[in-house]
Amino acid sequence: MLTRNDYQLNLYNGETGIVLPHPDGSGELSVAFNGADGGIRWVSPSRLPYCETVYALTVHKSQGSEFQRVLFHLPKQDSPVLCRELVYTAVTRAKQQFSLVGPEAVFRTALLRGMQRQSGLSDRLKQIS
Repeated sequence: MLTRNDYQLNLYNGETGIVLPHPDGSGELSVAFNGADGGIRWVSPSRLPYCETVYALTVHKSQGSEFQRVLFHLPKQDSPVLCRELVYTAVTRAKQQFSLVGPEAVFRTALLRGMQRQSGLSDRLKQIS
């Protein structure tokens, strides 16, 4: 997964590629990215200094990205970070298929819990006035 934009390559932060042998038969490894035209773009790994290996992503890390298929794995127990907005973000990452794994009770509780913002903005505004 890219961790910075590369405007020369037209690749952007958050894009994911797969390391595979290049199809030219050279045996060299290349990184395959989805192209804008629906094809595959091949890039040499040496051209991608700002990347990290990922096997799965958190919902937070996936924000701004889309995937053909998304699997959202809930913990066995409820957690205060599970909320309606997190579920919405997970669901909307999927273009084609969304799968949910986890206890139904945890899922229902998350849907009923709205996110509580704690920016401290109102306290700061009171200090100014």
